Amino acid sequence: MIAYLGANRSTALGPVLAVRGYTGWYKCGMNYPPQPPVRRVHGRKYRVWTHVLLWTPIALTVTGVVLGLGLFAAADADPAYRSSALGYIGLFVWGALAVLSPFLLGSFVAGLVMWIRARR
Repeated sequence: MIAYLGANRSTALGPVLAVRGYTGWYKCGMNYPPQPPVRRVHGRKYRVWTHVLLWTPIALTVTGVVLGLGLFAAADADPAYRSSALGYIGLFVWGALAVLSPFLLGSFVAGLVMWIRARR
């Protein structure tokens, strides 16, 4: 970028240097003219993972809540208390949802961020 113009052109101030490639010192290092932002295109694989990360926690949560409620209703409907194990299984399902809720929430948030990025 800097070229020495020769020894015979030296003055009392030193050799003369020329900067090539710049039209003015005020444009040095600037993004001139301003470029529009580049729209990133996401591939099919990215969009598929977006839907997987977004809808899997929703499906697991809805399934777990409905299954737990169904098991509680089945255990409560038996007057002879022969199906009380179903209530304990329902408690186990809800406990598993409580334990897995941070992972489900993390997956949902990641999928939501990816979905927003893919829609831009």
